[in-house]
Amino acid sequence: MPVSLDLRRRYLFALEDVVREVGEKVLGYSGIVEDTQHVRGHEESSVDRVAYSYMHESLENHLGKIPKEDRFKGSYYFELHELQDIPGDEIEGRVGTVLRIDEIDGTTNVKRGKASVFQYAPAAAVSLALCEDETLGSSVIGAVYDMQNRNVFSGIKVDEDFMAFCDRKLLNPRDFESKQGDTCTRIIVTGYSNTERIKKGELEQALVNADPSKKDFRIYDGSRSTAMDILSIIRNQFDAYIDARGAWEGSGAMLYSYDVAGVIPVARGCGLEVGDIRGNSIDYCAGKSQPLTIIIARRGMSAKFAEILKPVLDRQLS
Repeated sequence: MPVSLDLRRRYLFALEDVVREVGEKVLGYSGIVEDTQHVRGHEESSVDRVAYSYMHESLENHLGKIPKEDRFKGSYYFELHELQDIPGDEIEGRVGTVLRIDEIDGTTNVKRGKASVFQYAPAAAVSLALCEDETLGSSVIGAVYDMQNRNVFSGIKVDEDFMAFCDRKLLNPRDFESKQGDTCTRIIVTGYSNTERIKKGELEQALVNADPSKKDFRIYDGSRSTAMDILSIIRNQFDAYIDARGAWEGSGAMLYSYDVAGVIPVARGCGLEVGDIRGNSIDYCAGKSQPLTIIIARRGMSAKFAEILKPVLDRQLS
């Protein structure tokens, strides 16, 4: 069921408040830190469980302020607790909507930081997306709290385009079209927590070999937080994010919709290109447990990367 622009704005402000509130509570957590179980290649920890309770409380608080007739009633897809619905009033016409939730994107960074003798803000994020149905293409709002820098990034769909904000200040997509202050193209090729190190290395080598001068393309691994890696493009630290883990079945922790749903509206609002590892749209993806591949890059780059990687992927998957 389509969500009106006026209602989107109200939800945008509410979700911005939620991600900031949950992120600040996680940063202030000082309790026990231990792993509790493994779910789809991810370790669930005591910190995840605390963040899950924080998220429930904050959603009830902030979405509860929206007038009853417009209050959210749909599916809540959490990272480790999918399809957990928060009790509320049945609102006709709202049951098709979906909130995709990643209570902590970068759990390892947070839990290791909490167990450290030092006090520091980890590279991690809290992420939310409001979708009109189960597909990524139906995302109309995204909100991400950057725990390391304590900023809220958000995006909202207006007509067929997106607008992006940082701490409610409008971002100009022209500012992100090209890299600034650097002649090199710096590319994140993600593969942490994944057993297919050789396959990842083959993709990296293909990118390096495609650069005749061997001076332009510089390859890096990720930060263990997808949202933070993508925000690093907006922050001008990198120029592209490439994640092929979803193509290597059974190889460990993979990318899922909840990892990127909140940050994709922000990326699109900043004019970045978003597609899968083959250069196709990812808008169709419904992601309960369906792994994804993705390329997010500055304008004009993603098709080039997909073309370079295609022969290697064809051989790997044949």
